[in-house]
Amino acid sequence: MRTDGHVRNLAGNRRFRHLLAVRLTSQAADGMFQASLALSVFFNPAVGGNDPFQYAAAVALLLGPYSLLGPYVGTVLDRFSRRNLIGGANLVRAALMIVICLTLPGGFNWTWILCAMVVLAANRFVLAGLGATHPQVVPAEDLVTANSLASTLGALAYGLGLATTGVAKLVDSNVSYSMLALAAGVGYLASALILWATFKRNALGPNEDETAPGGLWRGVAATTTGMIAGFRYLGQRRGPALAMAVQGLHRFLYGIVFIIAIALFMGFFWDVESDPARTTTITWLLVLAILGNVGVLAAAIVTPRATRVWGPRNWVVVLMALCAVVGAGLAGTMIPVMFAVAVLLVNIASQGVKITVDTGIQRGVEDAYRGRVFSVNDTVYNVGYLAGLFAAALVVPTDGYAPGTLVGVAVSYGLICVGYAYLARDDAPYDAESWSPAAPTTEPRPSTSR
Repeated sequence: MRTDGHVRNLAGNRRFRHLLAVRLTSQAADGMFQASLALSVFFNPAVGGNDPFQYAAAVALLLGPYSLLGPYVGTVLDRFSRRNLIGGANLVRAALMIVICLTLPGGFNWTWILCAMVVLAANRFVLAGLGATHPQVVPAEDLVTANSLASTLGALAYGLGLATTGVAKLVDSNVSYSMLALAAGVGYLASALILWATFKRNALGPNEDETAPGGLWRGVAATTTGMIAGFRYLGQRRGPALAMAVQGLHRFLYGIVFIIAIALFMGFFWDVESDPARTTTITWLLVLAILGNVGVLAAAIVTPRATRVWGPRNWVVVLMALCAVVGAGLAGTMIPVMFAVAVLLVNIASQGVKITVDTGIQRGVEDAYRGRVFSVNDTVYNVGYLAGLFAAALVVPTDGYAPGTLVGVAVSYGLICVGYAYLARDDAPYDAESWSPAAPTTEPRPSTSR
């Protein structure tokens, strides 16, 4: 299907342009803030020395509330003005930037840590709220293109924010972490002002006749009950459930590799005599961040065709096999260039599995349970990653040189690959399209994933 006409329609849609401006300024600010936060945690002498547990704790403290809050965001967005929630969240984040700027120079301080946790948790409301408002400003026939365009441009804006902050720190070492965070605050403020200036209170929903019934706490309780029901329902849908389990295990191993990479570039790969200011380290980590985004984009392009040609189950097997090879390559070389290649390939695998899992839930789960299963998947996705971070903190040395651990990671990926190929031999994440070469030519035996 050609999308030229849809893009032209969206370009002429004033309300969509305004909503897109809100997204781009907010996500660019996210990139600037998260880059400044990473620099302040990993490169600020006042925070402390190299310690894998410190890296894991920093990520867990900041992403933990974000992860746990995820399933309950919809409960709030379906009961209160989304325009006010999105604008209010960005205004609060802009105000918290001032507090962070004042307390960050003092080193490891619970004040700025708690403020950063709130800033990142509020991002859930902003992104979920922006996604939920598209039907209010875009005709139904343009929704798919609008979602694709907004998410792609938003990711580019986020990457631009990351790159801008990293380059600013490299070009001018006198730029403080506080000033970098303050620049992000300006972006949050601009996003809130654009939203309030261009939309009325109820313009973005929810509509009064569609507002979710019951009070907020009743909705929270219903969400918790729904997640439990989602877990139970997955027992009857082996195809999506097995793919989801693979993704959770992958995220666990991904967390281990993340800690090893950070510790290596902060320790083993760092030459203190030739690079006392860690300029080379910052440059490498900026390259890794860019390659990670390139991998995500590549997966979005490759996965649809790969699943049509090979089938979704075989595509997951290929991606896990790729991760096993990459892990073995890292263990055998332990050089920066190999980690750059690994980031690209592992992010292709990570996003490829995510797309397959999401599609499996959309096509293999009944509509009445789909939202609850997505909430379960979101929790498994994030908890697996956080568990991997702390598992790595227990075994990775201070300088990050852990080829033995990487061998274990490679072997684990190999076991996941073989185990999934066997267990899911009759239970693909979803059925291949009838026009796909991967579609079965004979009638398969009854499967619980259907």
